[in-house]
Amino acid sequence: MKPRSLSPKPSEGVSLTAPINDPFFWREQWRQLKLAHCAVPNYGNPREFWANKKMIHTVYMKGRKTHRKTEDARLIAMDIPDGSRVLDIGAGPGTYAVPLAVRGCKVTVVEPSPVMREALSENMRGNGVDTIRIFPNRWEDVTVKELGGPFDVIIASYSLTMMDIGKALAKMQTCCTGTVHLFWFMTSPAWVQVNKDLWPLLHGGKFPGEPTADWLWQVLCEMGIYANVQVEVKFPAPVYANVDDAVKEFTRRLNCTTAAHEETVRNYFQSVLRQDAQGLVLGEETLGAHIWWTNSGRKE
Repeated sequence: MKPRSLSPKPSEGVSLTAPINDPFFWREQWRQLKLAHCAVPNYGNPREFWANKKMIHTVYMKGRKTHRKTEDARLIAMDIPDGSRVLDIGAGPGTYAVPLAVRGCKVTVVEPSPVMREALSENMRGNGVDTIRIFPNRWEDVTVKELGGPFDVIIASYSLTMMDIGKALAKMQTCCTGTVHLFWFMTSPAWVQVNKDLWPLLHGGKFPGEPTADWLWQVLCEMGIYANVQVEVKFPAPVYANVDDAVKEFTRRLNCTTAAHEETVRNYFQSVLRQDAQGLVLGEETLGAHIWWTNSGRKE
């Protein structure tokens, strides 16, 4: 499969901080966008988010059953042979780690969130799996020597929150003698637009958005890696039974602390949610990208 050509484009509202011919241009844009998150008032950081059990269940765990077909399709697309040595970065509740371990793969996971590790342990018990090695660290904080590779396969599925994405990818290259599989947003999910619209009204500042898969592909090109790309539907647009359900979710996500905050959020959702046969819909479906390459950087 030939790599899909992705035209480079900056995220809306992000100033370009390096000349386009700079060999680290897209790596630097990624870093600048992540730095911009640090300046957003009351936004917090990924570590705080993934340590918040109520937030995790509100945002992530509630929709897992509806994602099962997509997750199964990704496992098929990765075509990982039984018995492979697999490293899963940001493994969450073991979406891929557990079924791969059931198939006899030797699985190591890197998962910094205590909430996700708890869900992973429950998933392992439910499937009779006790062989997964677990590192309770961020990818940035675990060493290649500790991991004990090399690995036949590396997976990082919607876990690319690293500030220095180039360094993170280079470490994956060092650890892997086979194929690296990345999954990331091709189009921004609905919550990104909500944050852009509401964060300035609630807390001041400006929400800068998130880097998308075209940025990631460009970073790989800068590294001399010309990866394969497959566009996928990550998940459909969020649907709510009523306005109250949307307000409840996003007052938590948006760190709302006052009645005035809640009123602002409610007014917003009363204007943007649209009715269909399923309920009240927010935004459009989110497209994702499966990006993969062999360690040599050649096309498969």
